[in-house]
Amino acid sequence: MNCPRCGQAITRWRKRCEFCGQDISVYERLQRLSNSFYNKGLERAKVRDLSGAIVMLKKSLEINKENTEARNLLGLVYFEMGEVVAAISEWVISQNFQPEDNKAAYFLKKVQSDTVAFDSMNQTIKKYNIALANARRQDDDLAVLQLKRVISVNPKFIQALLLLALVYLRNCEYEKAKRCLVRVQKIDVGNVMALRYLEEIRLNTQQGGQGNSDSGKESPESSGLSQMVPVNSYQEDKPNFMAFLTFFLGILIGVAVIYYMAVPNIRKSIMAEYNQKERDYSAVISSKDVTISSLESNIRILESKIDDLERTLRQEEGYTLTDYGPLIEQLYLYQMYEKVEEPSMEQTEAMIEGLEAVDMSKITDVAAVSLYESMEQELKTKAGAYYLAQGMELYAQDNKEAALPVLEQAYLYIPGEPEVLYHLARIYHGLGDLEQAMALYETLIAEHKESTRSQEAQTYLDYIKAAQ
Repeated sequence: MNCPRCGQAITRWRKRCEFCGQDISVYERLQRLSNSFYNKGLERAKVRDLSGAIVMLKKSLEINKENTEARNLLGLVYFEMGEVVAAISEWVISQNFQPEDNKAAYFLKKVQSDTVAFDSMNQTIKKYNIALANARRQDDDLAVLQLKRVISVNPKFIQALLLLALVYLRNCEYEKAKRCLVRVQKIDVGNVMALRYLEEIRLNTQQGGQGNSDSGKESPESSGLSQMVPVNSYQEDKPNFMAFLTFFLGILIGVAVIYYMAVPNIRKSIMAEYNQKERDYSAVISSKDVTISSLESNIRILESKIDDLERTLRQEEGYTLTDYGPLIEQLYLYQMYEKVEEPSMEQTEAMIEGLEAVDMSKITDVAAVSLYESMEQELKTKAGAYYLAQGMELYAQDNKEAALPVLEQAYLYIPGEPEVLYHLARIYHGLGDLEQAMALYETLIAEHKESTRSQEAQTYLDYIKAAQ
């Protein structure tokens, strides 16, 4: 064990660090408690209670965030539930805490080795989000279609199964919903949402099958007992009219005295208070009117100075605001584009064409040029990623002729991406265009030496040269 303060190694039986004097007894208890929660999480994971395992493992990590065994197991649980991104996040954090002798490195290598499957997993998350948006808009047919595609690619994606069951449940398709929930329980036996939906199905099916079998029974309210009234021994005395008359006369006299004596004084005090408040409010309003007039005058003076300064600046730098008009228009369109939740490829390419049409030769301002370049880079990166994903999907289907123009389009937008260079080279290699393949292999090796694709490119390049 290492000291939590100075990091020096400590003998197991000692309770205090020999170097800095830090008391480590509390630290040891926390480690034991964290390991205890890890063991409980491991037990639940072994019996496929994945939800309970997540709760236990998160408690373990709250106590000791550097418990790499608990973090690796949490990643495995997430992966088993179809949440690949969450699993990779946990494994990356674990590897940062323990770079050597860590199983997380093996898990990451195993997942990332198959890039096509990994990209397909990422696409399922996007499709799930689209299905969720369709379900919220009550567009259940599209949501079901999208969710079925997600589940066909990632059969263990619990969130997609639960959402599909919920859509079926909303449409009263209880058998289909139940099948989805049974699949969820096979993956995670203690999933709370699945149990809740199954209970809802049970209640709805029971209510639908019971009918009105109890309608013939007589309720307590409809029986004769509800019409019975209790009997008591109280008897009213004969009314005394003189007492009532005296009481009402006293009330009338009291009201008259209050109205003629107290009401006028109350009215006078209310009117005096109202007039005083009105005078105070008038004084405050007059003071604010003076302040507003003064501020408006200052604003007009400042606006005039700003106009003079802008006019002077334009004369000194030799440009006009009309030179910036197209760039400002594209900036406005880019802001509207960013607000779109799922922009289409046509919108992205239209934005790129609009930016390329802007004449930047007359614009010398460094901030404006930097803004233009950042917008262009962001849009081209999105477009290139889209074409890369489409091309890799076609390449995975061994449709090289269809994948070639798509990846060439991706190369126009992101020419420095190693995945684009590698897959283009492989397609040219497979189609027999060895010159293009060798050129792309050499570019990949020269510009991306540290990439794993560089090593593969070197192997194929050596193979071509040996065959010539």
